[in-house]
Amino acid sequence: MFLHLGGEVSVDLGDIIGVFDYKLLDTDIFREFLQFSQWDCQVVTLGGETKSLVVAQGKIYLTPVSRATLARRWASMPGSRGLRA
Repeated sequence: MFLHLGGEVSVDLGDIIGVFDYKLLDTDIFREFLQFSQWDCQVVTLGGETKSLVVAQGKIYLTPVSRATLARRWASMPGSRGLRA
């Protein structure tokens, strides 16, 4: 199963580590995490204003789709338990 993140990008559910609200970008610790992650994995910015961050195996996606919308999409998949709050 795949989760659509916006644009033409979808990610395999098994590769997703976490989905976070964009407000994390305001914290020093998360900005440091992003800088460090650029050495190890790819940061992909999807078009539009960033509303959420999806951390997956090898990539971090900055997506214009809200965390709540991504959670609804995940929960609507057959056999899914959805995202945890």
